[in-house]
Amino acid sequence: MKKLLIISAAALFGASAAYATPFEDADANGDGVVTLEELQAVNPDATEEEFDAADTNGDGMLSRDEYDAAFGGDDDDDADDTGYDEWGG
Repeated sequence: MKKLLIISAAALFGASAAYATPFEDADANGDGVVTLEELQAVNPDATEEEFDAADTNGDGMLSRDEYDAAFGGDDDDDADDTGYDEWGG
């Protein structure tokens, strides 16, 4: 049981690096989609299998909707209605 928890935590931690990357940062060339290469540039641990699972329409690219659905988008829980977070950004 302990091994399972450690493995699960490691998998979750590995995925969190992609979760923390906003779509705009992952879309390096600004064409409105994220390729596997762009995803791996911001998250070197991302696998082709993870990318394929996120690519729900199978076109070989992640739209903003696919990226946000798979990797959590770029929600800023600290932001208030003005767009500024509590840290002044």
